[in-house]
Amino acid sequence: MEKSQSSPHIHPSTAAATSCISLSSFHSFKSKAPHFIQPHLLNSLNSMEDTPTLPPSKTYELTASSISYTKSTTATTTFAPLNFLFKPCTSLSSPTYILRDVTLTAYPSQILAVVGPSGAGKSTLLDILAARTSPTSGVLLLNSSPLNPSSFRKLSAYVPQHDACLPLLTVFETFAFAACLLIPSPNKSNIATIVSSLLSELRLTHLTNTRLGHGLSGGERRRVSIGLSLLHDPAVLLLDEPTSGLDSTSAFNVMQTLKSICTSRHRTVVLSIHQPSFKILSTIDRILLLSKGEVVHHGTLSSLEEFLLSNGFTVPPQLNALEYTMEILNRLTVPKPIPSTTIPPLISSPNFDDGDGARQMVRYKSSRIHEILTLYNRFWKIIYRTRQLLLTNTLEALLVGLVLGTIYINIGFDKQGIEKRFGLFAFTLTFLLSSTTETLPIFINERPIVLRETSGGIYRLSSYLIANTLVFLPYLLAIAIIYSVSVYFLVGLCASWQAFAYFVLVIWIIVLMANSFVLFLSSLAPNYIAGTSLVTISLGGFFLFSGYFISKDNMPKYWLFMHFFSMYKYALDALLINEYGCLVSRCMIWYSDDRSKNSTESSTCMVTGGDVLQKRGLHEGQRWTNIYILIGFFVAYRVLCLMVLVRRVSRSKK
Repeated sequence: MEKSQSSPHIHPSTAAATSCISLSSFHSFKSKAPHFIQPHLLNSLNSMEDTPTLPPSKTYELTASSISYTKSTTATTTFAPLNFLFKPCTSLSSPTYILRDVTLTAYPSQILAVVGPSGAGKSTLLDILAARTSPTSGVLLLNSSPLNPSSFRKLSAYVPQHDACLPLLTVFETFAFAACLLIPSPNKSNIATIVSSLLSELRLTHLTNTRLGHGLSGGERRRVSIGLSLLHDPAVLLLDEPTSGLDSTSAFNVMQTLKSICTSRHRTVVLSIHQPSFKILSTIDRILLLSKGEVVHHGTLSSLEEFLLSNGFTVPPQLNALEYTMEILNRLTVPKPIPSTTIPPLISSPNFDDGDGARQMVRYKSSRIHEILTLYNRFWKIIYRTRQLLLTNTLEALLVGLVLGTIYINIGFDKQGIEKRFGLFAFTLTFLLSSTTETLPIFINERPIVLRETSGGIYRLSSYLIANTLVFLPYLLAIAIIYSVSVYFLVGLCASWQAFAYFVLVIWIIVLMANSFVLFLSSLAPNYIAGTSLVTISLGGFFLFSGYFISKDNMPKYWLFMHFFSMYKYALDALLINEYGCLVSRCMIWYSDDRSKNSTESSTCMVTGGDVLQKRGLHEGQRWTNIYILIGFFVAYRVLCLMVLVRRVSRSKK
């Protein structure tokens, strides 16, 4: 069959993607198409009329011009024998360049890979491009306009190297909760449609109901992390080592997914990678090769071969151009910038404002109430799936209460009864405050997820803490009731329903306060081991200064402040007031004259319940004061936790 030399070869998907042909022009073209278009393409052309086409969303070209980043170093003059008396003298030395005059451009629908050996500055450059770190000098442009960090974070997404997802949620639930927080006015059908479409694009449909902690490979978890960043449809996607720690097949699958997203959504993708394989290179459009913070080459793989030839190197047949370049990197001549003894000033532009610009208010997609309700539902789903921990805590409270009840059964109203009550209350506090440390590893493991989600503007940190509080209120109330019922009546404490209700209230506030304390320390501790040490030391100190081992009157004055900061003190005082306030007129110790024939007439009450309180400096008027102070501790530790997490989030956006 004769082919026309001038006949255009137009693929229907190309025409649909451009969306720049008017409807009348399309019908005119369609009527003439049978005369010059191939028959097997005519059917596709006919179907285009019924295919809805959307105009392409705005695309963004990201440019970095002369970016430099330095790290200040100090020269220290030490006087070893006198170091403990005098502060060592320090002086500024020449700065160390992490990046020097880096210039690049990332285009829509293309993947730009930042390649280089370890220590080349890849991660630092990516942090600067993501507006997470301010450069020492240079300028960032978005579509040839100065980049504003606050605005850029809203239209971009940054995927860190390490995956951080909740292991007890399924793949679908993970996307659904994130979508519910990111999409304005969401409904179940809309969320399900969006999530299903995204899972299909990521090739994760077969893992819809699989929990993230079980049954997912490293590459599949990486695709989940990438997919979460796509929920708000970012125009620019930046990824730090997306193939790190993956086998060759998983790494290639991840890169294929990124390539598909890049081309189908016309997105600008910038990623860092150590040394891509030949298969992965086929998915990369352009490379930026770094060595010691300087650009060796910026362009396509074919232009890299030309660069090598111009420098007198020929690529061996068994290697690709990039692999060979990495081998001879130290032998390549890289143009050096003019040396300078001073750090070049930051180019004057609205790019990076360390002051007001960095503290601009983030506009969240959802209202605070919607965030709290969504996070509350997510918390409950996770807690429900930790049934073993729930059962363990419930049985622990029940069994410990029963054991204590049988040990102190019918405690009595004598001298031994006074001692036993102190011992019972002291052990109760020790058990309740130490048992909440079980949640420490849960909080520490969840912290990176919370920081990633809040730094990305998915929800507010305060909403997370409020939802966390609302979830634990009923759960810890149930624990308090179980423990109180199992121990209170067996021991034979004050036979009053008001006293029992107050006892339950105190136990409830104690476990809530302990939960807040552990949450606060988990926000401070770098890892579980350090967190455990902090909890142990802190609780030991609080117990030591509670007044149980040594009274307030006998404490050294320079340690007296610790007595008033001790959580144990106010909880122990509340339990003592509740018990002995009920027995204020009850005689606890009698004195009888053995020489008298009638011991009843000669017996004299030596100590009453009121005397026990007076000895400790307590009275009935402090009953609710201690409750208010315990609630204050509960709130204060939550606020301190919020402050620490806010600080961590702000440092991640430095």
